[in-house]
Amino acid sequence: MPVKATPYFVSAYPSRPSTPWKLEFRASFTGKKIRRFFATKSEAEAAGPILAAQIRTHGITSLDQKNSGGTPLTAILKIYKQHKIESMAGKHRQMTEYICRALEKEFGTLAIDSISPLTLEKWIHSRGKSSTTASTFYRYVRMFWRWAYKKQLVDSNIIERIDAPTAKARLHILTPSQMRDLLALDCPKWLHVAFLLCGFTGLRTEELLRMDWTAVLRDEQSIHVAQGIQKNSGGWTERYVDFTDPIKRRVEALQSQGKIIPVPFITFRRHRLAAAQAIGLQGWPPNCLRHSFASYHLALYGDAGKTGHQMGHTSPAMVYRTYAQAVRKSQAEIWWGL
Repeated sequence: MPVKATPYFVSAYPSRPSTPWKLEFRASFTGKKIRRFFATKSEAEAAGPILAAQIRTHGITSLDQKNSGGTPLTAILKIYKQHKIESMAGKHRQMTEYICRALEKEFGTLAIDSISPLTLEKWIHSRGKSSTTASTFYRYVRMFWRWAYKKQLVDSNIIERIDAPTAKARLHILTPSQMRDLLALDCPKWLHVAFLLCGFTGLRTEELLRMDWTAVLRDEQSIHVAQGIQKNSGGWTERYVDFTDPIKRRVEALQSQGKIIPVPFITFRRHRLAAAQAIGLQGWPPNCLRHSFASYHLALYGDAGKTGHQMGHTSPAMVYRTYAQAVRKSQAEIWWGL
């Protein structure tokens, strides 16, 4: 019994360097030759049965991009799963699969090129109750659309015409009791000093890593953040940071020579993480000491200009917008009483 020929075949097509693999449907199946081109042989082979099923169900007019917008989204997602998601692992793969299922549920029956930027943007921005969730959807949808455009499975990358959701980063501050525990740890002196200066003067970690002990002016009770040390953030090019009460009570600890942090950043980060775990934190919260300084300083003094000056900012609005979290004044008094 003769083997029934498939309605399509895949062959090399070197005259198209960017898409050198041709998927061609036989005229006996479609009434005329229909060709599609792909970057790799495996992509062409994967698309064959999907497009054949589409033709059987909807006819060859469903492939006419002018009439229908081209290939159904569900078909592109199937190729994406076979050639992209299969190589992923862990939470990244789980999130990719979850968002692809959501895409298919919402748009799966539509031809992918018929989905407008406005429609996709509205859907992305409606995901979840928070801007963080919408931002996550945006990143994963963007990853899919960029891949499809690169593989020439869509006519245009509409994701580039979509406004990305903006998610405000959650601020992390330490409680006074956590700071007390941190300062009580048996750790290298330079790490203890880092906790003091970042938590009670608002210094950036990157500034502290560049400083040497000549910047600590014990007689004047201030720290000189010189040009080249100060972060170039559009504010001050250098500044003098006043000692606060917790620093004044520990001024004898602030004397040495050479670099204040005499170890590479990778060593500093490893010790800092171990300290966080020792006081019951799972990791080191990003910028937690600088955010803590801003929050408790503002709560105690009620002067964003003064807080911003200590931190190296010329705009009080920056303190409210980026650094400070609302805390009770009673908590601030405990912090500065440490």
